[in-house]
Amino acid sequence: MGTRWAQAPLVVGHRGGRGPGWPRENTIAAFERARAEGATAVELDVRTCEREVVVLHDAPSTDRRAHLPPDVPTLAEGLAWARAHGVAVNVEMKHDVPDRLALVRRTLRIVGAAGADVLLSSFDPSLLALAMAIAPRVPRALLVHRAQARWAQLVQEAARPPLVQALHLERTQTDPRTVARALRRGLRVGVWTVNDPREARDLVALGAASIITDAPGDVLAALSRPAGATA
Repeated sequence: MGTRWAQAPLVVGHRGGRGPGWPRENTIAAFERARAEGATAVELDVRTCEREVVVLHDAPSTDRRAHLPPDVPTLAEGLAWARAHGVAVNVEMKHDVPDRLALVRRTLRIVGAAGADVLLSSFDPSLLALAMAIAPRVPRALLVHRAQARWAQLVQEAARPPLVQALHLERTQTDPRTVARALRRGLRVGVWTVNDPREARDLVALGAASIITDAPGDVLAALSRPAGATA
């Protein structure tokens, strides 16, 4: 099976999508809205809750599935939807969980069973190292941000295959030198969270392969226009 994670540019709906008129983020309804706008990839967040892997950004106040909103899907449900509709999924593993190893193992078990087109990502390189050890064929991306600690900056500068195949930069980190260094190390560059269509076009011209956005329809429309054209 081919993978959309080798295509460029690839527009990725951030938590499906967000903003006025959008369904609640990280729900099947949000992913479906992104697909309706033309997105062929979405990003979602996973964490454990009552031994299940659920699609949820923030840590819940209690480890009880029944206390979560009813539209919070499990990862298995999200990947089943994605496979049925041919949508690639960036699964971000959250690091503020009680048992990181359990999250990685359960996530990879679900990914293996689902047969969906998945890229794993995390801000925590230890989660990615565990994923590489357990399921080396599932591609991985290191998430980074501008205000990260010094040790994280050093990890960013050292990151390369086989630990990760991609580096996902915060949009404020995307100076030409940083992008060029990542590309020279053989990394695919993604950028989050890019909601300005003109900025998205500039980033693709700089070498970004994945644009993670709250507004996939707007970004897709901008990238489909010929260079120099205006809306």
